Amino acid sequence: MADILRRVAVLAINRASWGNLHVQIRTVFSSSGIGIDNFKSSRDQHVARFAPSLDAFKKRFVDSIEQSNSQIFTEDLRNMIMSAENDTEIETVIQALKKYSNNKVKFSDYHFGSPIMRLLYIQNKTNLALELYMNETLKNVFNDSASALVLMNKLIEEKRYDDAVKVFDFGSQRGFSTASGRVFPSDVVMLAIEGLYRKNTKDALTKAKEIMSKVKEHDSDVNPRTAAMVA
Repeated sequence: MADILRRVAVLAINRASWGNLHVQIRTVFSSSGIGIDNFKSSRDQHVARFAPSLDAFKKRFVDSIEQSNSQIFTEDLRNMIMSAENDTEIETVIQALKKYSNNKVKFSDYHFGSPIMRLLYIQNKTNLALELYMNETLKNVFNDSASALVLMNKLIEEKRYDDAVKVFDFGSQRGFSTASGRVFPSDVVMLAIEGLYRKNTKDALTKAKEIMSKVKEHDSDVNPRTAAMVA
């Protein structure tokens, strides 16, 4: 019965015209839903805990980046992400990330993609986040679905719908790394369709249907809210 009711509800939504947008379906994730709130809280705790030695650590870290033969340690980069506040420190984090990603030997499997995206999210560095995501040399850093989710959510918040879809297309071609094994992460698909839905054009509808067709080829189930926006 619950499944029948859900299907009826979806069909009712589907009757709404794409062109008139009679039905408002909110799918942009809250800051809590994409890990921003927890990230901010963790940063506050980190800064409070290491406050006495934080300035000295940052200076030492910045100085080490300027040395061509310096090695970037996982824990140091994590600490810098958790404490970077200004443009200079954020630029240092990015330089360190690029250097770290080029290390042939890594002693940790920690994934920096989504923490970097959350840092740039709270610092409103959307252009930089987009540039990094599209950087082919960093493809193994930002191939996780969470990186795409955080970036696309920010782009849609800023009404940059074309860029949000661009992130989805680029990520799809590169391949998403997901815990579920899905070729197309459902949350990321939802945001791509959301961006196209908000554009409210015939071309956007065509693109949305193309995406849904590809998704159905690889993943059997589709989020009902996502499907409702395309019908």
